[in-house]
Amino acid sequence: MQTLLATEVRANMSSFIDTVVREKPQAVRRNRDVIVATSQSHMKFLLEAYKLNFAYEQDEDGQFFGSLQEIDFIVADGASLEELRENLAYQLIEYSKDYTVDFQKYFAAPNTKIHAPYVLRVSLQDDVESVVALLHG
Repeated sequence: MQTLLATEVRANMSSFIDTVVREKPQAVRRNRDVIVATSQSHMKFLLEAYKLNFAYEQDEDGQFFGSLQEIDFIVADGASLEELRENLAYQLIEYSKDYTVDFQKYFAAPNTKIHAPYVLRVSLQDDVESVVALLHG
């Protein structure tokens, strides 16, 4: 991937954004730092490989209990399987918000660093229904 200089990007910001959104990702160098810019639709596609699966059990009273396999401390319950999925989605959204706010801390920790692509995938969703649709069980 060709790397553009930050000064070039600043001088041609509109063209840069058009290229990123309509054509392809772009790399930008400022001093020693390099960033990659990509469109939301490209990022959603790239993150599709990160599936979110949940396991669940049903107790004798009919209540469902479950957790995400990829982020095992996200747990929830529900009166139905659909309610369980929705409650897991709400927990996942809250965790994604916390992770994003304190990204450096979570990304530096070995046990939560691996959650980054899942958090990004959730953060790109428009609503809770979209997050529920990501959960497979």
